[in-house]
Amino acid sequence: MHIFLSIFVGISFSQEYNIHGLVLDDKTKEPIDNVSIYIKKYNIGTVSDEKGYFSLFLDKQVKSNLLLYIQMIGYEEKILQLDFSINAIDLGIIYLNTQSLELESIHIHSNKHRSQQISDISLSGKSLHENLSSNVATTLSNQPNIGVNSFGAVTSKPVLRGYSGDRFLLKKDGNDTGDLSQSSIDHVITLDMAEVKEIEIIRGPKSLLYGSNAIGGVINTSISGSPKVRVDKFQKKLTFGGESFNRGIYGNLVFYIPTQNNQINVSINNRNSKNQTSPLNTLQNTNSNTSNYKLGITKYNKSNYLNFIIEHNNMAYGIPPSLEGHINGVDIELIKNTFQANYHYDASFKNFDQLDIKYNYINYSHKEFEKDAVGVGLHKITNNIKMEIQSPNIVLGSELDYKQFFSTGFHLTPNTQELDISLFGFYEKDYDTYDVLGSIRLGNISITPEEYTYQNLDNTQVDKRNFSYISSSLGLRKIINDFEINSWLMNTMRAPRVEELYSDGPHLGSYSYEIGEPNLQLEKIYGVESSIRYNHNTLNMAFTAFYNYSPYYYQMTKMGECNEEIILNNQVHPCAGADYIAWHRGTSGWLYKYKTKGVESIVKGLELKLAYQYHRLKLTYDFSLVLGDDLTNNAPLAYMNPMKQIVTIGYETKILNHMARLSKVHSQNRLGEFETYTPSAFLVDYIISYKNNNQNITLQVNNIFNEIYYNHLSKIKSIMPEAGRNIAINYNIFF
Repeated sequence: MHIFLSIFVGISFSQEYNIHGLVLDDKTKEPIDNVSIYIKKYNIGTVSDEKGYFSLFLDKQVKSNLLLYIQMIGYEEKILQLDFSINAIDLGIIYLNTQSLELESIHIHSNKHRSQQISDISLSGKSLHENLSSNVATTLSNQPNIGVNSFGAVTSKPVLRGYSGDRFLLKKDGNDTGDLSQSSIDHVITLDMAEVKEIEIIRGPKSLLYGSNAIGGVINTSISGSPKVRVDKFQKKLTFGGESFNRGIYGNLVFYIPTQNNQINVSINNRNSKNQTSPLNTLQNTNSNTSNYKLGITKYNKSNYLNFIIEHNNMAYGIPPSLEGHINGVDIELIKNTFQANYHYDASFKNFDQLDIKYNYINYSHKEFEKDAVGVGLHKITNNIKMEIQSPNIVLGSELDYKQFFSTGFHLTPNTQELDISLFGFYEKDYDTYDVLGSIRLGNISITPEEYTYQNLDNTQVDKRNFSYISSSLGLRKIINDFEINSWLMNTMRAPRVEELYSDGPHLGSYSYEIGEPNLQLEKIYGVESSIRYNHNTLNMAFTAFYNYSPYYYQMTKMGECNEEIILNNQVHPCAGADYIAWHRGTSGWLYKYKTKGVESIVKGLELKLAYQYHRLKLTYDFSLVLGDDLTNNAPLAYMNPMKQIVTIGYETKILNHMARLSKVHSQNRLGEFETYTPSAFLVDYIISYKNNNQNITLQVNNIFNEIYYNHLSKIKSIMPEAGRNIAINYNIFF
């Protein structure tokens, strides 16, 4: 703790530079306001005023020349090299040339702290389009040590380095998605990829800015229609496409409507898909229908903006049938309504230059149907208030998160209130030969269940729970010529979810009867990661190793399994009377029991990336491995994604890009309790993309040879394999 306190209050002597200039249109010689001017290395920037003038202060000890980036929608980017031999750097008049609109928007009022680790991942523009799929999990599946936990394509969720559920954080423009996707495998992520502009995976000290339980990392998505994007005339962005394996089609239309100092953003989104197919057959009841409508209104002032967003999301999707409880499958309908208020102020207080206050209200509900009758109803209301104040190297903030959970029908869990109050901070200090990064997040979570009569839990043990937590991280970064070294330590604490504490009943969508454990303690994980990267001209290499230990790692696990063959319509179950089965539940009359339990565990792994570019040809190789061990039972930890190797061969021209991707997913024979072996697979994909001015189109042909392969993390791998040959197309135009 003393180390972190000294980092946060540390004071050092630095040199102050004043960089100023005037930005004009090259043709009209008129001033251009709201031009984004920033130094990428230090993540600081400003915007030009109505007269085209800007002034940027840099309070750093600069040892070498830096690049200044100047960007504005509708103009060509300009990059200037700065000379720090003098304190007052007058750039004079800077002329910008007009160009056709690009799809990538320019952000204003945003000094985004990147402080990236070598193992961080970012997909945007070309790299996003080449990997784009119908959900965030499969879009990320070609990245190192990322698996896909699924109950059919619609419900797919990412698994980061073996961590699933809420051991990593999933954010939408820095906010919670507000759904129940991380509480159960059958609950969908309410995020449509057609509106996503960028996906970041953030690791290390910076990840604690988003939450306390970020040992697996943070997935943060940037969405079209952000108030940080301002245009000077009416603009439209259209995205549409589809894929063949489920006959899915989608479309997204965004309007940017400026009116003097105001801007209205309107987003309309729709996606439909039929039952998914494989090389063997069709998986019934896996269709979906999604609609999303969003309206944003922003008032821009010289040094601040105030933004309001309302959003409506509704979706209907199916869970495929199974002999393990629901022979006809389950249908789920959800509705989510969101209201956001965002205030941003370009402050001038001490060394702080940015203040953000956010309020987020989310009303989420879904119903699970069995034979057209409602079996389970789940409802979650979220109220979140977050305040941050930032400088070029410090972030300080506080967050209040209040959630209410309600359930109806056969989901026998008490109505519960959860209050989480936290303080957090991040600090980055540049020394002569290395950089230090530190972060801390401390808070308290109280979970209060209403009175309830349980069938499998002891009522006297069910009571209000309070969890005080401290998560922290300390990292070092050093650059030696063409080498960069990152290393960081982290400890995270995670309070148990409501379901893990108090569940006591059937969960239709996941084909399970879930039993909680009211006496669970905080889950603690201690981790270390070290990375080294070499970057020189045409060759890039990166190697990462990580090791995470938890004295108390818990998960919902099956209490037993019937090893006899289960025959449909047989009147006598082969394991009749077993105490690990809940009888007279589900359409088949039985459900496996699952109970929360904690074990001592280790999760460790390696990641290697090689990249070589020769003129227009680019070769990459990715290797990733994660291993989990259950030390309590001296066995492998369950639900670890298998070793993976990916080779890509790309060839780029001015308007066309070609890429072949060869993926080797190894077999998984390190099995936890009740897991089954999964064979290896070799997959070949081909991607071609075209970009010209303000539009692009990407065509993917996945699994070209129609390989039959199985996903180890799929809940339904015993029913059918993954998708066969799939043709996906995506078109974007900004006009």
